[in-house]
Amino acid sequence: MSRWSRSHKDLHQQTGFSLVELITVIIILGILSAVALPRFFRPADFEARFVVDDMKLAMQFAQKRAVNSGCPVEVVLTATGFQLWGDSNCGSSPANFNAVIKHPSDGGAFAVTFPTGVSLISPAPPLTLRFTTFGTITDGTGVQYNPPLTVQISQAGMTRTLTVNGSTGLIE
Repeated sequence: MSRWSRSHKDLHQQTGFSLVELITVIIILGILSAVALPRFFRPADFEARFVVDDMKLAMQFAQKRAVNSGCPVEVVLTATGFQLWGDSNCGSSPANFNAVIKHPSDGGAFAVTFPTGVSLISPAPPLTLRFTTFGTITDGTGVQYNPPLTVQISQAGMTRTLTVNGSTGLIE
């Protein structure tokens, strides 16, 4: 018998998954996506990171404003947010940080309130940082931060950090 004339049972047998197996897999994937995936992609997990990024950008803005304007700028951190203030007696003493700095995007006061559950945990709030006209960072009394200051923002047990180097003005 030639190889072309032989009957091949294997060629006529269907292979693949049954409908029951496919539906079972789809149901299991549906349950996993409904239960497990939201735990990985909760917006709340990212809020502390966004707050740290916003704070870093605000501090960099304050530093650049102090250097470019020739007037010191103050960043006041509280447990629930932060604000930027300018010196209304620019170049005169005593410094008076009561001039509202406007946010460049909307023109309103540069004040940020943390989302619910996000808070400043270290150093103990309130904290005042002043950017000098040289770009260095001091505390509210004018003492330069040495060694660098580490700011910690917490949410639901997750802590994010921001490092402020007083002598160089580097914010990372």
